[in-house]
Amino acid sequence: MKPLWRIADLIDLEYLLHLDDDVIEEKGQDALRRRDRDIYLHLIESEGEEEGKSNPALLLNKWLKSRQKKLMEQDDGAPLPGKLWSELYRIFRWGLLLLGLLSGTGLAFSFLTYSGSEPVNVSVYLGLFVGVQVLLLALFGAASLYRLLLRLDLHSSVLYVLLSRLIVRIVLRLRKYAGNKLNGRQRLQMASAMGLIREKAHTHGSLFLWPMFSLVQILALSFNIGVLAATLLKVIGADIAFGWQSTLQVSEQFVFTLVQSIALPWSWFVPVSIAYPSLAQIEGSQMVLKEGIYHLATQNLVSWWPFLCLAVLFYGLLPRLALFFVGLIGERRNLARLQFRGTAHRQLLQRMTTPRVSSQALRTVHVEQPFSPNPPHQNEPKIKKKPQVVVPKNQVARHATITLIPDELYDQCPLNTLQGLVQERLGVAVHETLRTGEEYADDQLVFDQLAKKNRKSTIKNIIILQEAWQPPIQEFFSFLEKLRTLLGSDVPLVVALVGKPDSNTIFTPVKKEDLKIWRDNIRALGYPDLQVSELVAA
Repeated sequence: MKPLWRIADLIDLEYLLHLDDDVIEEKGQDALRRRDRDIYLHLIESEGEEEGKSNPALLLNKWLKSRQKKLMEQDDGAPLPGKLWSELYRIFRWGLLLLGLLSGTGLAFSFLTYSGSEPVNVSVYLGLFVGVQVLLLALFGAASLYRLLLRLDLHSSVLYVLLSRLIVRIVLRLRKYAGNKLNGRQRLQMASAMGLIREKAHTHGSLFLWPMFSLVQILALSFNIGVLAATLLKVIGADIAFGWQSTLQVSEQFVFTLVQSIALPWSWFVPVSIAYPSLAQIEGSQMVLKEGIYHLATQNLVSWWPFLCLAVLFYGLLPRLALFFVGLIGERRNLARLQFRGTAHRQLLQRMTTPRVSSQALRTVHVEQPFSPNPPHQNEPKIKKKPQVVVPKNQVARHATITLIPDELYDQCPLNTLQGLVQERLGVAVHETLRTGEEYADDQLVFDQLAKKNRKSTIKNIIILQEAWQPPIQEFFSFLEKLRTLLGSDVPLVVALVGKPDSNTIFTPVKKEDLKIWRDNIRALGYPDLQVSELVAA
């Protein structure tokens, strides 16, 4: 069965979601809501597929196909990043295949050069073309078993680390080269782009590791094919002799037993005369330096080549072929397991499946529930409230979230208005609210409460309310870093922005330039599943 998603499609999905950030900054979220709702009504609901309406992966795939088709028409067939990835991957695949064939054939031909005075040493052939590969496979198996037993994450993979370092070095060189030629705004945009790369590498890193793993197996496969081809061509087209020798006092019986053990994978179905040399042939092919080779019989010297070819086949080619299929299966399984639980995916699904509501209806909610801006009476003692939890009654939420509200906004934040905006904009339901930013000790208390809740039951979402007209500061970034460290990378974080408060409400639209600044700064952090969203439509 053909998988629903491919890596190229996933790249295009992330790219198009990134482009939607620019649409929000230029035209606002309502433009996205209209576009995505129309796509849903036209492609999914009109087709009457009940399964598609409840399957996020299928919904997103249909949305992606629609957007790909439209962009290809608008840009006169300009390729999307997914197609570029496919083309580059195909080039790398054929390039590594050719490299492996050339290197394997060239190395084997140079080693099998026979002058007529000294046979090819069987021990060196086995050590070079079989032993090295067996050692590499054993190291890979041991490392994989070690990671599996200790449940280590992707960052413990040697291949992932090497590829990551290579990419980081290239990026740093480009950034250093371009950094001196850019102004402050352009440097912020570059930092934002680098952060986006780090975020997606963390989110989809394991998925992209499988294609790299398959490329390594293609290189090893073609190398073994080249070695086998060169050996067979030499045997067919030239008079080549094989022998063995050792400085150690090794008996012929020991060598025969060792050869029998090596031939176990194929000796049960291959005729014994071909599977490995007999004891007599091993005795007759032993080279003694002072005696030369003229006393050795030809039938003994040529008895080794089937055994050597079978050793390369069973210890080099077939294991790599099996690992290649493991890579393909691993890639397909990872693609089939895509959950699309990220904030951007959830917001897209929300825009598609939620009927459009007039923004005027929302504004009436703000007017109906004004807050009193008057300060408390001077004679009343001012009691500082500790972080508190508000649990709405009869709250049934598919995606419950905890909302963190700064101290200066907490008392002016009507809960039902907040719930309506969060439900409409972010597709989640406010289940609890916590006051933050009173002082360091109180923030630590918030972290302790969140850690306790996360131990009891995994926190689904965190929303952090912020005023967009105030620029992000280092203190807020430190707060985000502690929050991400505490909850891990699997809990979606959304920085929900509101504009400058007026006399009636704190829920005012965000200016485009403020939204752009916040997006670039937050994205530059490179944290997985951390997004910025305006809470009120302009």
